[in-house]
Amino acid sequence: MQWLPLWADQLTQGKMPTAKAATQIVSGLGAIIGCFIGPWFGGRFGRRPAYFGLCLLSLIFCGLLFRTIHEYGTPFLVLVGIVGGVTAAFYGWLPLYLPELFPTRVRATGQGLSFNFGRILAAVGALMQGQLVSHYDGSYAKAGAVITLIYLLGMVLIWFAPETKGKPLPE
Repeated sequence: MQWLPLWADQLTQGKMPTAKAATQIVSGLGAIIGCFIGPWFGGRFGRRPAYFGLCLLSLIFCGLLFRTIHEYGTPFLVLVGIVGGVTAAFYGWLPLYLPELFPTRVRATGQGLSFNFGRILAAVGALMQGQLVSHYDGSYAKAGAVITLIYLLGMVLIWFAPETKGKPLPE
């Protein structure tokens, strides 16, 4: 398994039986914190700047995780916690922003379609991930690093969306 970082090789051989659990716990704790920070960030800096910032932080920290960490240990777990926080902060930010985009008569429908359209895109991405890993000769890290570039698209597209901070909800 030459293409796997050292920590991943040890995980697959069962040498670190608690590593998967610890990784999930740290990621989950980061996500919980991120979900509380996301709406605060949006309320403080505005909806578009907050989204841009969350995309930028996600791009940076996911890139660091996939490109610089090559073994399981404290730096890996710290970065996993940070990545869990910044990538999950969107789930706190979206309920703040989406209701402000739609008039009352279609607010729930607009939010539902917005949330679920993202899931459709994620499903397509998951289906394509195998081909991307294959393209990079089995390197999950390289494929993951490429996938994080989607945040660049978010950083551009958010500036085409309206800023709703401080404005009344549309009737």
